Amino acid sequence: MGEYLWLYIVIGVIILAILIFSIATSKRRKKARLLQKVRANYGILPKREYTEEEMRKIRSYYERVKSDAYHVDDITWNDLDMDSIFIAMNHTFSSAGEEVLYDLLREPVFSEDELKERERVTQYFIENVPAREAFQMRYAAIGRTRKFSLVDFVDQFKSLELKGDFYHIRHSVMLLIGVAAIFYNVLLGILALLGVMIYNIYTYYKAKSDVEPYYISLAAIASLIDGADEIGSQTMKELDPVKDYIRELHEHCNSVRSLKRDMKWLGSGSVAGASGDIAQLVLDYLRMITHLDFLKFNRMVRKVVNNEEDILALYRTMGFLEAMIAIGSYRETIPFSCRGEFCNNEKTLAVKDEYHPLLKEPVANSFSENRSLLLTGSNASGKSTFLRTTALSVILAQSVNTVHAHSYKGGFFRVYSSMALRDDIESAESYFIVEIKSLKRIMDASEQEGAPVLAFVDEVLRGTNTVERIAASAQILKNLAGKNAMLVTATHDIELTELLKDIYSNYHFEEEVVDNEIRFNYILQKGKATTRNAIKLLAVMGYGEDVVKAAEKTAENFAETGTWSLT
Repeated sequence: MGEYLWLYIVIGVIILAILIFSIATSKRRKKARLLQKVRANYGILPKREYTEEEMRKIRSYYERVKSDAYHVDDITWNDLDMDSIFIAMNHTFSSAGEEVLYDLLREPVFSEDELKERERVTQYFIENVPAREAFQMRYAAIGRTRKFSLVDFVDQFKSLELKGDFYHIRHSVMLLIGVAAIFYNVLLGILALLGVMIYNIYTYYKAKSDVEPYYISLAAIASLIDGADEIGSQTMKELDPVKDYIRELHEHCNSVRSLKRDMKWLGSGSVAGASGDIAQLVLDYLRMITHLDFLKFNRMVRKVVNNEEDILALYRTMGFLEAMIAIGSYRETIPFSCRGEFCNNEKTLAVKDEYHPLLKEPVANSFSENRSLLLTGSNASGKSTFLRTTALSVILAQSVNTVHAHSYKGGFFRVYSSMALRDDIESAESYFIVEIKSLKRIMDASEQEGAPVLAFVDEVLRGTNTVERIAASAQILKNLAGKNAMLVTATHDIELTELLKDIYSNYHFEEEVVDNEIRFNYILQKGKATTRNAIKLLAVMGYGEDVVKAAEKTAENFAETGTWSLT
């Protein structure tokens, strides 16, 4: 035996070396694949599809942390199809990143210093590729939760009714008593020990079924802490431009770092032995007969609840850094963009070559105004797109400092819209009732203290008859323009351009009918619309000449006399 001992040792060392080499190679390959994924996705529009459940989860963080201060309300968010803007901008790998990015878009800021800080961090990650990729790989390792946000997990733990520590300690005590009984009577002691083990395993699975879903929650929190801890341990000198954020991560990790260590005691939550790992199999059975993992679980839940603020702050900082990376990546996917220039406490807005990023072939428009705008023009001429584009420019300028334009200068605004309204069937409210409620919320906001309101209204009071619509619209628009508000309003009522000419600047979009073909150029023009192509479009669509000629004559008579007559 002795003569072969060295041979056995050598073979053992070789086998051990091969195992270590295989593990190291596997880790390197995994890391290389992750890096390849990070590089392949930077500056590319995401192809991910979202379910309503995923969008609800993403909204959870915003709903949880939003303040009573201004935020983009649901009507405005839906009018502007901001979910689609968020999806195009969501170049993140973790739940923290996408949820904080969503929150940033919903809560524009009114501080130029804050926007400059966001831009500084964004530029750091744009210019420092190795640092950016290192961060992204950590975020990719953390990943996304599926059905619930981490903030949902924290709230769930606060309402969770735990079985007390004593309930689980007594199972370990009973086990020790069973072992001790063997020394007094071997047969009875073994029978007692087997009985205790069976009872402990039965109660273990009964208790486990109640709390196992929370193991996944703790694993998500532990993964976040692990990633934050690794980022927080980076050399400050190497990451000097973001050192304050790194320091924040390190400080918040201090109070909850033990959670990632305790997580190892909880196991995978799978059926014992399913993984095929002998060591894990032994630990699983040890947990079943002692209930020790429940003691760890109780301790972790209490730590999460007691350190809620640190966990949420950790989540915010981690999410913020990845959101800034995502903004830089998004900018690579669009034709051009600019940063905003801001004039405090001024109702002014000047944009050059702004365009809508969701259009395949957008037309850029420019304007500069310090008072409200009234837009006229026919259907499909570009009015609604202009409203959405400009509203989007303002929100993005004050949130992620990324405007789809060559230049942007304006005051800070609270943006509201009243555009894509519809009847509310559930409350049996007509379109007109829904519309006047929507306009009333804008009027109420304009009477509050704070930054000026910038409101975008498409076809004001379209839900009522012509006479009352013009009379009421003129007074509402006059009233709003005289308050702490600036309006951009589209209308078909040419009468309003004359009634409000001293208060509103007139702009219009126009089209041409050439060779029975409608042509739109979608270019914003100064002044009110002067063409009357709506009747000409009847001929294009195949209406008889008698109908078209009669309609033109009726319109001309009204323009001359101010009265309607079917002659």
